[in-house]
Order: sequence, then C-alpha cells, then structure tokens
Amino acid sequence: MNFIERFQLIKCMKHPEKPITNLCLNEQCKELHYFCSTCVKVHVEHSKDIIYMKQIDLLLKRNSNVNEFSQDRLGLETFNIYREFKKTVLNQLNLLEEELRIIISNFVNDPQINQYAYKFLKSINDFGIEDLEDLREYLLKEKKDIQKNQVTLKESQSKQKLIGLKDQLNEKIPHLQKEVLNHLDCVNRVFLTQSQRIDRLKKICITDEGLSQPSVFNNNIIRINQFQIRDTPLYLVGIYQPMLYKGSYNSTNYDSQSKSSFLITYKLHLGNDLTKYILKEKKRLEHEKLTIQDGHLYYFEFKNPIKMLPHQTYSLSITTKEQKPFYTYQYTLNHVDHPLIKWQSENLSESNQFIKWKYDHLFSYPDIDQVPALQVKL
Repeated sequence: MNFIERFQLIKCMKHPEKPITNLCLNEQCKELHYFCSTCVKVHVEHSKDIIYMKQIDLLLKRNSNVNEFSQDRLGLETFNIYREFKKTVLNQLNLLEEELRIIISNFVNDPQINQYAYKFLKSINDFGIEDLEDLREYLLKEKKDIQKNQVTLKESQSKQKLIGLKDQLNEKIPHLQKEVLNHLDCVNRVFLTQSQRIDRLKKICITDEGLSQPSVFNNNIIRINQFQIRDTPLYLVGIYQPMLYKGSYNSTNYDSQSKSSFLITYKLHLGNDLTKYILKEKKRLEHEKLTIQDGHLYYFEFKNPIKMLPHQTYSLSITTKEQKPFYTYQYTLNHVDHPLIKWQSENLSESNQFIKWKYDHLFSYPDIDQVPALQVKL
C-alpha cells in the first residue's frame, strides 16, 4: 500500500464517509487542519495554503536521497551509474561515495528535513490519524516551496550538479573499473593462497677481477623485463630489487650514495605498450631504512596485489626521475624457466616492439636485469 492509499484510509471528522484529501498550512486557521474535499470550501479565504495528498507524496519523495535522484531521466541515469559501480567496487571507492553523498545532501534545504521525509516514507504502513499533526508541522517547514497549490521543485538549481556528477562518474568509471575488479579479486582470494618467490636471476654479476658489476640508473634509462604467465593466474604482490652498489663485491663500506635517497618507479604493462600500465608504484631506495634479503636484495611489497592472467604477456618497467646517476648491484645468470612463468629469452634492447615514452636508452636482456625475482600468490 502506497502513501496515497494509506492516506485515504483516514476519514474526515466532519464527513466520516469521506477520506482525508487535504491539509491546511495556514497557521491562523481555526478550522480542522486535515479534511475531505467537501470541507475545502471553509478554507477558501486562504486556499493558497491548502496542499493535496498527491503533492504531499511528491514532496516527501523529493526530499529523500534516493527518490530525489530518481524523479527525472538525468537523475535516474546518474544514480544507476553510481549504483551499478558501487556493487563492483564496494569499499574501494569510499571517497567517491562520500563525495556523492555530499552532493545529494545539497539538493535539499535542510538535512533534518531530508531525514524527516525519509522517516515518513519508511513508515507508510504505520501512518494514521495521530501522525497527521506531525506531518503538518513538517509541511509547514516546507511551506515556502508550496505556491498556488504547486510543489516547487528546485530542479534548475540541481540540474547542473547532476550533469557534472554524471560526467564525473562516466569519466572515472571506465578508468577505474578494470583495476578495481582486479583488486577486489585479489582481496577476495589472495589470503586463501600460497605465497611463492619465483627466481629469474640467481647471483650478482662478478667481473674476471672478482669485482661486482654495477648497474647505473638515471632519468634517461628504462629497464624492462618481459614474461608470460603460463596456465595458472597469478597475483603479483612484490618485487626483489638489487640493493645500492657498494663499490666492490667484497667491500664492507658503502660509499656516499648509500646514505642518499633515490626514488624508483615500477610499472606493470600488458604487452608492449609502455605508455599504459595496470600497476604503478614508487619505491624509495634508502639503504639504512630497508631490510636486506639474501644479502644483496631489497624486497618491496606492492600496496595492492595485481592479477596476471594465463597466457598473457607482461612487461615490468623500472625508471627514475633522478638526474644524478646512482648505482645498484646487477644480477645475472638466467634461471631455468619456472612452471608458472615463462621468462623473456631474447635480447629486446634493440627491439622496436615497445611503445615507450621519452627514454633515450632501453635495456631488456634475458640474463642481466634489475628483476631477479618476483613474489606471487596462486
């Protein structure tokens, strides 16, 4: 039973055979404030203060969050876009949801009125004659929106906000939805899986003189490792980075760069297009603050695990914006292919298959690289 049907069950006190159809909002009126159509004539002197049940129903709906949105095509489209997206992203878009809530709350004059209206909508089945005075008080607050028996709906004020909100959602959703789906998939499954380190390169590169071979970093260089996922989907959770270069393999004293701070960017790309990425994280090489793994590796765990699909080729790139060159250890000796990952097997440094940005030098070798190992979950 909707509000109007419930309203009509209440009978007029002067004409018990007729249902209540109107409320009078005139504060000086001495007649009954709720009455049937026959009693309208006694309020003729202040007819502009009479409101009809259909107007009451519309006004209450307009002042609830969901129904405020659903009264016109644009509002309904916008709300549906958000609702469907929310089903997918859940808690991943709390900030966007909060922003949406604030915009909607601004559509009505008073948040308390909005709550009051929603209370009426939720309690339709319990609505009776004892609630009429409360309803009248509520409508008195809304009296300025009732002119000549018409409910003034402030669509002109909210239309531009709806247009902007719809554009904003349409702009954000396509860019975020795939990434969020992957993150949700990882969150749902990654804690039920086994973590595994997959080694690619086994040891530090040593020269014939017994010294370690450094690898230089600066803002003109991009290092790329390419690999293919075999038959099982994997969740990339971390990467092992060769630590800052000591100066020689047997040295125990770090040079001055070990006390410096260098920022490196890691990106995971699908295929060969390095201008697009499905994961991007910035990590800081700051030796004194990092934990060492296996003697010569830093381990970085990504903020969010990223799903990698079977039979897809991925490129992992490493870049920096540091203008001053710095050095890290260089790992070598190609590891036997792993049953979960097929590693790059050819030199791609001179290859033109990559779509890259501004970098002058691209390094992509099968047996020398800055990606000795990955940490994954099954």
